[in-house]
Amino acid sequence: MLASLGGLVSCAAKVHFKEAGNAMNELIANHDFDFRQLVTAAEGQPVTDTFQIARAFGKRHQHVIRAIKCLRCSEEFSTTHFWAVEKINDLGIFDKKQIYYRMDFSGFVMLVMGFNGAKADAVKEAYINAFNWMSAELRKYSESYEAERNAVMLEYMKEKDVASMSGRLLNRWGRTKKPQLLAKLERLERQGQFLLPGFDKGIQA
Repeated sequence: MLASLGGLVSCAAKVHFKEAGNAMNELIANHDFDFRQLVTAAEGQPVTDTFQIARAFGKRHQHVIRAIKCLRCSEEFSTTHFWAVEKINDLGIFDKKQIYYRMDFSGFVMLVMGFNGAKADAVKEAYINAFNWMSAELRKYSESYEAERNAVMLEYMKEKDVASMSGRLLNRWGRTKKPQLLAKLERLERQGQFLLPGFDKGIQA
């Protein structure tokens, strides 16, 4: 049961993407809200939350929370696919902390299986399409930076080998190319890029 969920889960900041194209535009045209606002990215995967689900399905937020707590899924499933988060609301002169839940696609499916009706089914379908769209955008984002990092790594290795053959080129390597390439690699590392096979032990000067 989800009653055992404890602590806060630190989620990464939202990742912003370009316009998705015709498929997502069709989803928007058929509803009075933008589904791209209901699925976000956290720690490299698509997620949604109970506030977004309440809005999409026209439910009170407290009812969505109650539906999660009533799910008869295993503790392992609950802790893997649902995360309790605190939100601070300003109410007059008092600050009140409010619990809500974030979830991945599996958690979303488990939750909304109990939402019935033609309207609910239409929202489920569009929501699933939104998850698929976000997954595709995340893959494109990751692949583009992986390709860039691999290209810079190959250039680094090539320039290093060439520089070792000549004193003049070695001076150019130490003063210019090496700092430039290391700066590029450091920037890409901060963006969480993947290494080429065999380059996973770091860069040797």
